[in-house]
Amino acid sequence: MAVQNIFIAGMEKCGTSALYAWMVANGLAEERVPGVKEPYLYANDAPHPPRTRTSSLPLLDASVGYAGNAAVVARMPEYDTRIVLCLRNQLERTWSAYKMKKLIFGARADERIHHLSSQGNAETGRRRLDELELDQETYSITRSYFPRRSHHHVDRYLQKEREHLCSHDFAGRIEYELSFFLARRMLPFLSVLDASFLYRPMRNLLERYQPEDLSVVSVNRLADAADRRRFVNGVFGKDVETPDVPFSFSSGEVAFAEPKPDFNDKSFDLLRAAFRYDLSQARALIATTRFGDSLLDNAALDRYLDPR
Repeated sequence: MAVQNIFIAGMEKCGTSALYAWMVANGLAEERVPGVKEPYLYANDAPHPPRTRTSSLPLLDASVGYAGNAAVVARMPEYDTRIVLCLRNQLERTWSAYKMKKLIFGARADERIHHLSSQGNAETGRRRLDELELDQETYSITRSYFPRRSHHHVDRYLQKEREHLCSHDFAGRIEYELSFFLARRMLPFLSVLDASFLYRPMRNLLERYQPEDLSVVSVNRLADAADRRRFVNGVFGKDVETPDVPFSFSSGEVAFAEPKPDFNDKSFDLLRAAFRYDLSQARALIATTRFGDSLLDNAALDRYLDPR
């Protein structure tokens, strides 16, 4: 049968928004929930109304937190489904996640307008501010993974993590999250590290789906017309030409008071070692998937991982 479902199941801050918009704009898929990139319909087992299709195109859901949760993956449709996982250098992705979460939860609205408009006029800043007004959406998504009776506990812990995030710098947040993990074998809410570990999401997806159902990609690789055509053919079963993916990392355009760290510094050796091992384990799984690592920017993934 034709592909019925497309999921961009991870990872955040890896170009998923650009890829999602490109799929819709080029008639490769239609939105599972119109106008909503990340509906998180499968975050829990609550019933939701079936989507009334407006075309024969597969339904697209780009809820980027799915891959990291085995229970969520188990709820996703199993048949006639293709999964896309977007990857990025783990250290750069962590910094990007930290930067955006700090902007979302840390600054007052007038400060955010100032930061964002520094790259353009005030109207551009306000428009980008609207894009970043995600604090309540983040709370809502996090709550959706838990029963309603526990939401007051979820909100309390979210507030504690928000306060920690806002009161520490990048190095302090990394130290806290690693210590949290070593003590509890889990990462805290609002984690900046979670989506940088790749083995567990890969394992979760391959426990449910056939390797050929899973495509792993660095979105910048789709700038190449031949790679892009191979991607479209493998995921959607269509041999068509498409324009380039209009791709950039949004956080790179935002002014930020805290300077970008030097990831080659020895202070990152522990995190570097953790990422290096995780990536090596993930690569063994990636090799089995539809494209293997042929659509990955392997040089970028390996950057900073060798100690100097």
